[in-house]
Amino acid sequence: SEEMYEVLRDVMSARGSNEALKTTIGYAVIFECVKTVTRIYPQPQLLAMAAENTSRFITSDNRNLRYIGVDALSAIVQVNPDYAAKHQLLVIECLEDPDETLRRKTLDLLFRMTNSANVEVVVDRLTFFLSDTPDHHLKRDLVGKITTLAEKYAPSNAWYIHTMNSVFDKGGDLVDVDVAHNLMRLLAEGPTEDDTHDNELRLYAAQSYFVLLPKPNTSDRLIQVGSWCLGEYAYLMAPHTPVEDIVALLCSLLRRSHFKDPRTKDFLIVALTKMAPLVGAAAPGGVAVAKQLSASRATGLQQRCIEYAALVQRPNLAKRVLPLDASCEDIEVDARLPSLDAFVAASHTRRYIDPV
Repeated sequence: SEEMYEVLRDVMSARGSNEALKTTIGYAVIFECVKTVTRIYPQPQLLAMAAENTSRFITSDNRNLRYIGVDALSAIVQVNPDYAAKHQLLVIECLEDPDETLRRKTLDLLFRMTNSANVEVVVDRLTFFLSDTPDHHLKRDLVGKITTLAEKYAPSNAWYIHTMNSVFDKGGDLVDVDVAHNLMRLLAEGPTEDDTHDNELRLYAAQSYFVLLPKPNTSDRLIQVGSWCLGEYAYLMAPHTPVEDIVALLCSLLRRSHFKDPRTKDFLIVALTKMAPLVGAAAPGGVAVAKQLSASRATGLQQRCIEYAALVQRPNLAKRVLPLDASCEDIEVDARLPSLDAFVAASHTRRYIDPV
């Protein structure tokens, strides 16, 4: 590789003075030099020169040159992202190009260039394209990129929740279920050891879902995460938002005629059930909806509706069964099941009658 260094250095440094290198063939030679620099053993001076030459491609009025500039910078980023960092604004400008192929190539490059310092800018641009594109496959790709960057480089937990909510809202059911579970786990376990700070974050999340869920065409994934959050942390909103208003919101969502994911109604009825200790019989709307859904063909939904109707009439029992903020507490179960001793003893005293 060392024998190539001098040749590559001479060719790339002559780019500004040699008229022959300003032709199509000249651009092709420079492009091949840049690719070669990224393939051999890394040499800082050559990488810096390659990045500088690449910036001239990206700023060109020729769309083909911009395309190979993005391609070349992608190769440099794979070796060392630091050499491409100062060209970030030039790359973002390529997103405004009407050529779809160039824009997609630029989105891939931005994803590779992302770090903790520029994640907010990059994710903002990716989110804009997520809401703007009608292409289903591009949407799925963008959802994956945004969630990966948010989980890896989030500058704060509040920003992470806000970003995930945007993805749930704009990406809908393209969001992987594991991403939703990661967000719920963050809220349930708490990002710090300080309960006051953790509850502030939970309150922020619950308030955001109270605003987002009433919007029309809300995705199933957003409803699932939002209803879980409201069910767990509605009590934190109580001083400012009456629990009855939250119950009314969940009931209105349950009355929707169609959900893509049948489990969404289960999330909603479970959220209502968790709020039973807070409202008791003061939630007639919830009882009416549960009674209607108890005739559902889905046996799981039937069971949850019957359980809700029973618990809402017995708030003291509901408080014992559903303690506040206990989603991450360990449940100890006695394998001997002593609660069944009396039933078993009574059964043994009965005389067995042979049916034959």
